[in-house]
This record gives sequence, structure tokens and C-alpha cells, in this order.
Amino acid sequence: MHTVCHDHNNVWFHVTEFDRPNQGITSGQYRVHLRNRTCDCGTFDALRYPCAHVITACQNLRLDLISYVDEVYKLEYMYNMWKHVLPLVPDEPKWPPVLLAPFKLLPDRELHRKLNG
Repeated sequence: MHTVCHDHNNVWFHVTEFDRPNQGITSGQYRVHLRNRTCDCGTFDALRYPCAHVITACQNLRLDLISYVDEVYKLEYMYNMWKHVLPLVPDEPKWPPVLLAPFKLLPDRELHRKLNG
């Protein structure tokens, strides 16, 4: 991809993607506006996660890509969303004792193959 930065203050780029027929990608031109978190391909806008054009634009100015990943993808957000469903796991010394062999496995004779012989 070829990247041209049109406005350093507003972080606005023009990204040209070249043909990659073996990957099913045809050439295209995309406008990336990092401050507004938009890209013409629509992926960045829809998923709130950097597309390939945004990644290329960030690399062009050596910007931190993680700052453009939405909060919903971050571990703390996921934890806060699921903490009411998943109970806390206590420290290992507080775990209840477990019997290692509470039952004995017996082979099922019906599942054995009959040898022709």
C-alpha cells in the first residue's frame, strides 16, 4: 500500500492499495481519517477496529495502533461485562479436596471388534 498524509494535524491520509490477485484483492483508493475514526472501506467505522488501511496510516506516522482499538475489545471491558456471570476463582489453597478416582472405568464389551479368524 502507498500512503500519503494530507493533514498531519487532523491525521488525514490517502491510501492506495495495490492488486494482489492471489489473495483476491483488487486495487483501490481509500481515505483514512484517524481523528474521526473513519475509512472509506467501512471496516474501521463498522467494527471500531483498525482495518489494513488504518494500520498502514498509523505506521506512516509511527502512531500507536492500540489507541485506535475501541474499548469493547479490551480485556478490562470484557471482564466488566462478564463478571456478574462468571464467579471468582478462589486461591488454590482454598479449593475443596477432590477424590482422584471416585469411580472405576470398565470397558464396554459390546464395543469390541470381532476378529474374523
